[in-house]
Amino acid sequence: MILGEAPGRVSLDNGRGFSNPRNLTIRRAFARAVAPSEIELEDIFYLTDTVKCWPASATGANRSPIASEVRICTAEKLAPELDLVRPRLILAFGVRAARAALGYDVKLNLAHGKVHRSLRGIRVIPFMHPSTANIVGMRRAGIVSLTDYEDRLARLIRHELERLQVRGG
Repeated sequence: MILGEAPGRVSLDNGRGFSNPRNLTIRRAFARAVAPSEIELEDIFYLTDTVKCWPASATGANRSPIASEVRICTAEKLAPELDLVRPRLILAFGVRAARAALGYDVKLNLAHGKVHRSLRGIRVIPFMHPSTANIVGMRRAGIVSLTDYEDRLARLIRHELERLQVRGG
């Protein structure tokens, strides 16, 4: 499972999850991890968000979901979704997604890219979201650029797919 915080306007407008400009970093990393195959992210991963509706700011821009939105959507939507999908692995992008997947708080700059076990017993690997707002946090986690982020993510995805014995093509 790939878990984000909330759908972005671009993804909703084009009907394809994880397709806003910064989420394309995740898609590119996946494509590199399964190369030379033509397999798509959705062919292997179930894509979803912690908060199911788009949280817009007063200006109409994307905004991070607030704590009550995360709490309500996790209890009412995400928890039943996890019961139904029963993922063996969750790649959680963003601190709200990581907390929702894990069931406990985590410092994302310390947890980034490391395997954790959720309260449900699921392997969860939290990641900083590759957004412009997270550049400082990514540097604290030792990531020097978006290219470095993408390289590391591609290697990790390749490793996890091999570990799970999932074939990319």
